[in-house]
Amino acid sequence: FRSSRRDLMLDRSAGGRPGIVVLGTPRSGTTLLANVVGAHPRIAMMFEELHGGAFRVVGGKIPAVKLCTPNQVDLDRRWGPMNRVINLSGWLRKNVGYRMPTSRLSLRDMMGVADLRVLCLIRDPARALDAIRRRERLSEPVCHDILARTYRLFNTLRDEPGLHCQVISLDRLLLAPEPQIRKLCAWLGLAFDPAMLEAPQHNHLYPESGFRHERAAAPADGAADPPARPGLAPLLPGYRALLAQAL
Repeated sequence: FRSSRRDLMLDRSAGGRPGIVVLGTPRSGTTLLANVVGAHPRIAMMFEELHGGAFRVVGGKIPAVKLCTPNQVDLDRRWGPMNRVINLSGWLRKNVGYRMPTSRLSLRDMMGVADLRVLCLIRDPARALDAIRRRERLSEPVCHDILARTYRLFNTLRDEPGLHCQVISLDRLLLAPEPQIRKLCAWLGLAFDPAMLEAPQHNHLYPESGFRHERAAAPADGAADPPARPGLAPLLPGYRALLAQAL
């Protein structure tokens, strides 16, 4: 995917056509949220598409893509030759690779081709750290850095001119799916569709019979801090700032 092709894509203005990006750390519920959003009949959702193809969708549907942070996409940085070097070493992939976006388009590039709506998904940080470490098999410092970088990015996106950004709490979504989805639809300017409540059943990676309330941190309203654990304190201000803005 040459830079000239990327530039050609950016020259094809979307003329105000909306686009949606679902963002979140690995193991934070992004696949579930992508299935919720993608179940809407007016939305065409793509899963971790890294070449800008999501914004070439035809047929009149709103293009959407789910990407993970910080390893897949960033505000200004995009894939570069250093990615190839890092992939030569397993140690570098695990300890450095997550800092290098693999998307050929940055979020600012995407803003050049669509009237972008970004959904920033957050999860109780203690549970997020456990899930990243367990499933991704990363060290504790790397897991903490992934969350810290994501919180910084999300707080930056909230203040980015010309960008529509909404924070979503996975915990609130799990505890009250329909009210949260209705709020999300209202923010997107779409009518609520009951099919969105069936998203867990159609989750192609982790199918479930429904939204699993027991996976949510309670309370999810910020009234109590996440469980104490080493190194968690520096993450709490960024998390709290985002939670205060969540649906």
